[in-house]
Amino acid sequence: MNRASAILTLCILLVGTIAPGLAKRGAPANVASIVIKGVEYSAPHDAMAFVVANAVGLGKELWRVRIYEVRVNPELERDVQDVFITSLAEKDAALLITNEHDEKFTLDLQTRKVTRQ
Repeated sequence: MNRASAILTLCILLVGTIAPGLAKRGAPANVASIVIKGVEYSAPHDAMAFVVANAVGLGKELWRVRIYEVRVNPELERDVQDVFITSLAEKDAALLITNEHDEKFTLDLQTRKVTRQ
């Protein structure tokens, strides 16, 4: 084996060893939707940071509200900057929402006003 082949082989081995450590983030966990008075509230992955309200049984979207803004630095990889909703809970006439940064929000279901906790 000549020197160039040895260096190439070493580079391939190093890349194969280092690459898994640079893996992108995995898919976010699914968030259970909540049904309240015939309306299903969900936090779909394709609508990051939004809560979507659908009429149960009709499959018709009623509305969607942005809960928080995800600011993206164009110089960094996009997927590692994503911040997904991790839980929805009902309390009184509101949804309690938590995201991956453990930030908590309340969505008033009547006014659709979002309040950060």
